[in-house]
Amino acid sequence: MSNDIEAGGPAAASESTPLVGDSPSSDQLNSSISSGSVTSTDDIKEELEKPWPATFERGIQILASPMLDVRKVADYTKSPSVRARYKKHPLNRGYDTPEPPTMTSTSPGTPAWLKKSLVRMKSLDYRFSDDNTAIYNKKQQQMQRNQQQFQAKKLDAHAYRQKILQERKQGGFASSAGDLVIDSEDLQDVDVTKSPGYRREKHMDKQRKRENMKSRRESSTSSSSASSSPSEAEDSSKSSFSQCTFNMANILMGVGMLGLPYVFKSAGWIGGTCVTIGFCLVTWKTSYYLGRALNGDPRPVHLFDGSDLTIKRMRKPVSSFPEIAREAFGNNGCICLSAVLYFELFSCLSIFFVSLGDHLHALFPNISQAKHMTIVAGILTLPSALLRTPKLLSYLSMVGTFATVAVVSSVVASALYMFFTVGDSAGVEKEDYALYSSSGLPLAMGIVAYCFSGHAIVPSIYNSMQRPHEFERMIDLTYGVVLSACLFVAVSGYYMFGDDVDDQITISLEKRAGEGNLAMDCLTWLMILTACSKFTLTMFPLALGFEEMLTNILPSDLAMELVDSVVKIVLIFLALAVAIWFPSFSFLCSLVGLICTVIVSVIFPALANLRLFGPSLPLSEKLFGWLLVVGGTFVAVVGTIATVDADI
Repeated sequence: MSNDIEAGGPAAASESTPLVGDSPSSDQLNSSISSGSVTSTDDIKEELEKPWPATFERGIQILASPMLDVRKVADYTKSPSVRARYKKHPLNRGYDTPEPPTMTSTSPGTPAWLKKSLVRMKSLDYRFSDDNTAIYNKKQQQMQRNQQQFQAKKLDAHAYRQKILQERKQGGFASSAGDLVIDSEDLQDVDVTKSPGYRREKHMDKQRKRENMKSRRESSTSSSSASSSPSEAEDSSKSSFSQCTFNMANILMGVGMLGLPYVFKSAGWIGGTCVTIGFCLVTWKTSYYLGRALNGDPRPVHLFDGSDLTIKRMRKPVSSFPEIAREAFGNNGCICLSAVLYFELFSCLSIFFVSLGDHLHALFPNISQAKHMTIVAGILTLPSALLRTPKLLSYLSMVGTFATVAVVSSVVASALYMFFTVGDSAGVEKEDYALYSSSGLPLAMGIVAYCFSGHAIVPSIYNSMQRPHEFERMIDLTYGVVLSACLFVAVSGYYMFGDDVDDQITISLEKRAGEGNLAMDCLTWLMILTACSKFTLTMFPLALGFEEMLTNILPSDLAMELVDSVVKIVLIFLALAVAIWFPSFSFLCSLVGLICTVIVSVIFPALANLRLFGPSLPLSEKLFGWLLVVGGTFVAVVGTIATVDADI
């Protein structure tokens, strides 16, 4: 961040830093807002009190971790509750009117909730019988005895106070138990209006306070040796720095990495390298913007490390991507951005179908790509629409991580093997390498943009961190690792195949290996399994968004469960239709990257940063933000038109 912002306040703050002008109670509320995500059953029932899309953050968490907790998967994939919204809106009740309890056969007569508002009144014509008179007199006598006992205790207390005052004038007194002698110096702390045991209790309280302070001091000393500050007590339910780095890198290094060698084919060595590095730097900066919006302050999040409690945030922290949009642009802006997010998820389903068809066609060339995709769509209907087994989904989430490592290792190892055995040319003519090609830049920018798509899951990573003030350092390390992996795959793939490279590097490797190569067949089947697992996991947050729209018209949760299966089946075959109509992996990745990723990962973070913190930003930061907005818009519009018009 700029120097003039950093100079505007103290050097650091804590994670529970209050807002400007907030009271202590609101501080606690704001710290709880950014402390996690919706996972409990009660929160799931109450989430529909928020505007649409209330289920986005819960559903997207299934894509945020490469190894899902089986206990949490059921909450991530649970359909929204109909009752939470259906009961309150159709009934025309007043503000915050409580629901009347249901009557059962075991509660005859006037219900208990109605009895509380009734007062029993005796009639003026009521006549006491002998039995009623005896009961009444007995109650009156008991009340009189209680009153006499109270007066006697009051007199005894008064006499005791007088005795204490008398002995205080004489210079000291002994307690009634005889075990605690109070000198005249200690009499200044004695409240004579208290009971005889008050002094002893006060003495014990002081001892407890000393012991608590001693134990607190010891615990803070031990924790400071393990962490940088006492406030950084680690929560076992949160993720460490290395885990968050691994999760973020796993999100960015997805299926789009397979098309990076095709980027160099389209734009050449110079164009491909510049596009890859340039878009990586842009998305790295916009990730900073998202983290600061979640933190509620435009200053770097590492300043809020707990070393200084005097600094105050400019805005309240938020916990999800739609909440950032709602804070910056209102509910209408949130709806527009959420529509782009769900469209991106749907487009990913079509990309997975195309990838499945291409890899299966490479293994079984006698069957067409369209038939392969149709068969896979029928097979995926069962696990995606009818099954919701947490253990199965947790296993599927690990497949993508293993596949990413396998692809990067295989491509780099194959390139190194060819370099040391064949030589610099790798069996490819020099004419098959392009130094720079401007005609393929739009397609290249779209594929690279799709490869770096993942900003919608950044809030989930931020909320899962044990130490959120390390978010920007985690982003630095993650983007360094991801950029290195992307360049390794792109350069290695283009070096091995030149302009003959396919839009998925694994297909080129399978073709060169030929039939009977067990290692390459295993890698191809691994990519098929990865696409199936990614398809199944991506289906859940997308389906939750559509199910949430139907909560006001469905009568029961059972109907919602049936609609859940229908929605997923419809989405599967709609994605299949798009994949059959546009069966090009590079074309779909480029369009999704230029339309969706540029909006979500470039334009929106920069524009939200200007909208939320504009008056506090320096001129250079404002100019750079507007440069990202205008440049991203130009790339999205011009690049999409050029890609559609190009002969792919």
